[in-house]
Amino acid sequence: MLKAIDHITVNMTDKEKSFQFYGRILGLRKLNEVDMGDHRLYYYELPGGCRLELIEYKFESTVRSGAPTDRGVYRHFALETDDIDGLKHIFTRNGVKILQGPEPSDKLGVRFMLIEEPNKVEIEFVEKL
Repeated sequence: MLKAIDHITVNMTDKEKSFQFYGRILGLRKLNEVDMGDHRLYYYELPGGCRLELIEYKFESTVRSGAPTDRGVYRHFALETDDIDGLKHIFTRNGVKILQGPEPSDKLGVRFMLIEEPNKVEIEFVEKL
């Protein structure tokens, strides 16, 4: 049912230092940007077809407390699926906490679902439209 890691997300604390590190120091190729309204996504190509998603919030937020919009902390990793509704059924049946979805994101061209795993780590599942 699972196909691949889709992307790894980092909430940025310093955009320029992040771009320098991932682009110049690591040599990752910048792919594209998506304006989501209250935040902007910057994508970089990772080996094996996986992408790095850097988030720049357009509002001030707390750094390092662990909330989903906090900057400078690891937020989640995402896995691609071809059956998001089947996953929801499995998660519901097994008492997995579903944080959001499944629901569409037309701007990103996916249906997505966020869950909280037993260690309180957020995982996103995406099904491409």
